[in-house]
Amino acid sequence: MTAKTVAIIGSLNLDLITRTSRLPTPGETLHGISFSTGSGGKGANQAVACARLSRSKSSTSESAINVRMIGAVGSDSFGRDLISGLQRNAIDVSGVKIVEGWKTGVAVIVVEEASGENRIILNPGANFSITPDQFGSLPTPLPSLVVLQLEIPLETVVQILRVAKKLKIPTLLNLAPANILPNDVYHGLSHLILNETEAEYLAGQHGQTVSVSQELPRTCDLFHHLGVTNVIITLGKDGVFYSNGDTKDRLPASPVSQVIDTTAAGDTFVGAYAVCVADDRPVSEAVGLANVAAAAAVEKEGAQDAIPWLEEVLPRKS
Repeated sequence: MTAKTVAIIGSLNLDLITRTSRLPTPGETLHGISFSTGSGGKGANQAVACARLSRSKSSTSESAINVRMIGAVGSDSFGRDLISGLQRNAIDVSGVKIVEGWKTGVAVIVVEEASGENRIILNPGANFSITPDQFGSLPTPLPSLVVLQLEIPLETVVQILRVAKKLKIPTLLNLAPANILPNDVYHGLSHLILNETEAEYLAGQHGQTVSVSQELPRTCDLFHHLGVTNVIITLGKDGVFYSNGDTKDRLPASPVSQVIDTTAAGDTFVGAYAVCVADDRPVSEAVGLANVAAAAAVEKEGAQDAIPWLEEVLPRKS
């Protein structure tokens, strides 16, 4: 059987992570608890999640899913390290360009020790060298699923979605960070994943005035009306709501022993979901696996370092 290919087109960043007891107030200097660096970027994180959640860490056989990363890094040591990290996860990096004259993207992440909640400041660097004219078509062989986020230029994401639609390739858009898209881009979008904050912002832009938490079905219907097939709204500790128009359901959050760091949760969810739908499994199964995988991710520190392997997730489903 020919393996399916998931192509993730998006950002690669070096993460600079400070853990602190609380956030400083304006003008205040606060001692941190610890500092570390790690590989990140929503695109790269989702690629790692696809790779790890499509096979076990100890597996020597080929996965049923090939994972391809398409993006850009600067001509510096940060970029080379990020590429090496993807390769260690058996990800095809032939589509990752090293761009002269640009610096690799950097994310400054502050994590509150007690809650595990994070704040992120993003400096995109070479991620913004990815321009629409580079995507008159999609790289061959054509993938089974294209996964996108919004940490590369918005106009590039729009171009890729339009090209994928013409080529009849299913698309998954993680609408993070939230931004306004042309309405025609939603039409034909196979999968839309966003969190409650992002959903509330975008619903407000389309005239919905009630809170998303009170009107989850109505919010999903808004995106269905725009042409999206499957809408998934993640709700953090309150679980996840999903809809394909006819069927709507809500899952509670998977149990967590202790929340250490929420940085990787969203990208782990997207990667797990993408692996399932690329493998033609039902959306309900995809949401279930993604929900459990995201819970496993918050029990560890970091971004890619926290993303679990398949054998760490499957026992938690039972």
